[in-house]
Amino acid sequence: GFDVIFFGHDHQKVASVVSPDNLSEGTWIIDPANNARSIGLATVTLTLKNGKVASKDIEGELVDIEHEEVDADYMAHFKGDIEKLTVFCNKRVGELECDVNSSDLFFGSSALGDLILNLQLQITGADISFNAPLLYNSTLQKGPLTMADMFRLYKYENKLYVMKMTGKEIKGHLEMSYALWTNQMKSPEDHIMRLSPSNVSNEREGFLNPFFNFDSAAGIDYEVDVTKPEGEKVRILRMSNGDPFDEDKWYKVAVNSYRGNGGGELITKGAGIPKEEIDNRIIYRSELDQRYYLMKEIERMGHITPKPNNNWRFVPEEWANPAIEHDRMQMFGR
Repeated sequence: GFDVIFFGHDHQKVASVVSPDNLSEGTWIIDPANNARSIGLATVTLTLKNGKVASKDIEGELVDIEHEEVDADYMAHFKGDIEKLTVFCNKRVGELECDVNSSDLFFGSSALGDLILNLQLQITGADISFNAPLLYNSTLQKGPLTMADMFRLYKYENKLYVMKMTGKEIKGHLEMSYALWTNQMKSPEDHIMRLSPSNVSNEREGFLNPFFNFDSAAGIDYEVDVTKPEGEKVRILRMSNGDPFDEDKWYKVAVNSYRGNGGGELITKGAGIPKEEIDNRIIYRSELDQRYYLMKEIERMGHITPKPNNNWRFVPEEWANPAIEHDRMQMFGR
């Protein structure tokens, strides 16, 4: 009986009519997606007869507001809060000894990605940690690291969890991640990245799937064979400390709360852990958000020089390396 349903958050723009039985007039579903680029608008025109609705006409649309002027009265109202926030954002956290770029995360073990993965291990004492790229192409430059930079280093308000997972579940988690992330290459000329056919997407930056589900790992050494099909790409060689990796053994795995609550389905579909069982697998939940703990650890260290762990790579290199170079140039122009 609904005429219009407004929804959002799923990063997909929609403004269309659905009619499940193909008989009713249908329902407008309107989703302006995310990041306040658009708003959903429904114009409803009613015709009344004897005080009752005789007919109605509905038109739905998405309106681009990205280039609207900032409301001066609104900004003036919050001027004092903005000034306090500016002081907070300019607070120095530590010193970054080299530039790091988020785009490197897509092509192998990277300085920025492994910084977060390693900090997760340091903070929790877990055996293995998972994390995905949260920004597409952002550079943190050498020099003072401020609180504002922490919001670029770690974008979301996730908390930090530690879960119990078997080696088999860890492999399944990574298999799904790299299946979302990479193609099965049939020749050296193929793309290594799994890109959308048009390679144009405001929400996914050209990827077929959301890149915040492209988990890589620290604590284990492994290879990703891009010539293999889904489910057969990942070969875990050993624990990074040299110990054997055992698919039947239980490990402590650090993840963010989005992933640990089932977000992206890597835990449920990939690792194969039933949703109703997830809560019993979580052995640690941080009290505050993950960014806070990353910030405190960087404060403690003072100076940080992020370097790749080089604990994983795409293979065979004679196919993967030229494909990485080609896709990097297409996606980032360098």
